[in-house]
Amino acid sequence: RFVCTPIPVDADPACFPTGGWWGASEEAKATILHLRESLVQQKETILDQRETIRELTAKLTLCEGHSPHYGSVGRQRADGGHGVNHKGKDKHVTPGDITSSPEQMERMLQALKERLDNLQKRNTSITYSSSLKELLQRKISALEQQLHHRGSSISGSDRYREPAPRTGFHSHKLEAMLNQLHLTGKQEVRTKLESPDAFQISFPMRTNYMSGRVKRTLMQEIFALTLCLWIKAGVAPGLGTPFSYSAPGQANELVLIEWGDNPMELLIDDKAVTLPLSLEGGQWHHVCVTWSTRDGQWEAYQDGVQKGSGIDLSPWHPIKPGGVFILGQEQDTLGGRFDATQSFVGEMSDVHMWSHVLTASDIYSLASCGSHLRGDVIAWSEAEVELFGGVAKYPFDPCH
Repeated sequence: RFVCTPIPVDADPACFPTGGWWGASEEAKATILHLRESLVQQKETILDQRETIRELTAKLTLCEGHSPHYGSVGRQRADGGHGVNHKGKDKHVTPGDITSSPEQMERMLQALKERLDNLQKRNTSITYSSSLKELLQRKISALEQQLHHRGSSISGSDRYREPAPRTGFHSHKLEAMLNQLHLTGKQEVRTKLESPDAFQISFPMRTNYMSGRVKRTLMQEIFALTLCLWIKAGVAPGLGTPFSYSAPGQANELVLIEWGDNPMELLIDDKAVTLPLSLEGGQWHHVCVTWSTRDGQWEAYQDGVQKGSGIDLSPWHPIKPGGVFILGQEQDTLGGRFDATQSFVGEMSDVHMWSHVLTASDIYSLASCGSHLRGDVIAWSEAEVELFGGVAKYPFDPCH
């Protein structure tokens, strides 16, 4: 068989590839497969969220339409408040009749709140979250108005029957629950829209030009540090260099690197120790390293658990000020001369750095999403990170 490729008359045939897909590099193939997998996962997430919306809409519709006892109260008032049907039998509403519908409302609203919480935890799209929350807020507002109207009808009918003590109790509980739903929805939407650190950056392939640069620098030397970040390894072997800091006179002042088949290393003043971390599998991991000039003591944590520690890593050497923080590349000079073989492949988020050693409990709390401490040297924010070379940025919450 022959494959025909159209070539302009004045063009050099040698400039046109003849292999098509077979001429692509293994790295490009892996990147394409990775992107296809991401698209499939996003489609599955969208379908799952659509199903959740349908379930929530059905529950809200049921809440709005399910309350036959309140309808009886309305008919009593239309009959003049006597509560007598055409057959002459008494139809006074008992306390049990009044409370059964609010109890069902409470259960439905509680289930709705739980589903909203679960949806908020699973959802990572800012635009999608905003539109969904606005829709649900409108439905909740309509439900609240309906409940207030029915509550007013009940209050008016109290003139013709004995008061029901539990009715007020359930009314207050429903009022409190509705207020909580309103406040929770507004706070979650505002947090999603205004949070400057709910994003990730992606490095799909090894290059010497894709990088992220932190705008801040060290204003003075520091004698201890903690570096934490969420990280997800790519499909290519070897993680590369997720983080580097070069200072005047020392390109490897502070580096986190996994080069080739070697394990991950922490470099301080171009001195290295091996970190017993395992970041394979394409899963998100929370990584923290600490270091102090006193005896050069260091510690390494993965997902909140200490994996290793030691001493004599550049003891009594302070971290120099005036340098450059780079994400995704190892620096051979101050802020540049990147080597593609040492570049990072994967995704990262929530990079923070402190000028002191965090406690083990603080690190565990960060990894388990029990707290959200912000670094005093580097604080993860869209305004603080400049992206170069086509580094992709997506909405992302590591604690989803």
